[in-house]
Amino acid sequence: MHPKVSVIIPTWNRRDLVVGCLRALAKQTFTAFEAIVADDGSTDDTVAVLHRDFPKVHVELLEHNRGFAAAVNAGIRKATGEWVFLLNNDVTLAPDCLDALVAAADAADAAMAAPLLLWRDDPGVIYSAGDRIRASGRPESIGFRAPLEEFHFPDRIFGVSAAAGLYRRSLFDDTGLLDERFIAYFEDSDLCFRARLAGFDAVFVPEAVATHIGSASIASKTWWRSAQCYRNHALLVLKNMPLSLLFHYGPAIAAERLHQARRLFSSARTEFGAVQAGWLLLRTWASLMWAVPHALRERHRIQNTRRMTPATLNALLTKGATP
Repeated sequence: MHPKVSVIIPTWNRRDLVVGCLRALAKQTFTAFEAIVADDGSTDDTVAVLHRDFPKVHVELLEHNRGFAAAVNAGIRKATGEWVFLLNNDVTLAPDCLDALVAAADAADAAMAAPLLLWRDDPGVIYSAGDRIRASGRPESIGFRAPLEEFHFPDRIFGVSAAAGLYRRSLFDDTGLLDERFIAYFEDSDLCFRARLAGFDAVFVPEAVATHIGSASIASKTWWRSAQCYRNHALLVLKNMPLSLLFHYGPAIAAERLHQARRLFSSARTEFGAVQAGWLLLRTWASLMWAVPHALRERHRIQNTRRMTPATLNALLTKGATP
């Protein structure tokens, strides 16, 4: 008999994080799940500890570090549940989190469900109340750094974060897995964009609570995160934004591209100096150009099969200043 939910936890080193994540998972009031850890080529003792202390957890091994998207996909391919719950190793679930998520998603007949993510070090502050996409193509966490007591939960969300997101298995069958060309960052936004265009819906479940450290695995590599955001924002827009909205929001998209480039240069200059920062910007741009043919092929497939009209999508995009 297959479990109702397959929990996929990608990890790379940081044995302490995945152990803590699995201990919280073991305390869930919802028990009809399987746990799959996708180890992305760890070089510490993560795998040995998992085999020793968590014998019921399936460990899917990647021979070398291939990035977040590839690790998640390896886990999804082994999943047997009706639902797939993607979970970062630095996220800790409240005991009733899975129970609340599954119940709400089933009741709403939605294909994606997002819990309320709070900061681990300050649980009175929101990390994410679901995800949104701006008209500029910029993905954002709703409520990021907002005080929980003052925040009004959203009536609707665009998508969910792969840090802690529940997906109906049929969504992957219809739209495909995470795009491994993204490596990390915005790959979950790309998946949600594709799912939305294909007609799938998403719900936010404030009763399902979890805490998140945030970017724990990359430590202080802020330039790399900035490079990935610069590169992947372009791929996200190129693949998913209908042509009419590309023209309509062209100035906003261009302004976001400039903002991302400045952010990358600034973070790289802080870490390496101006000359090296320039080379890193050029290298990131070259990486983007290499991925453009793939994005254009995907665009053709996505736009030719989408069920959502540009007008409906436009109504879902976030415009202007929001909290």
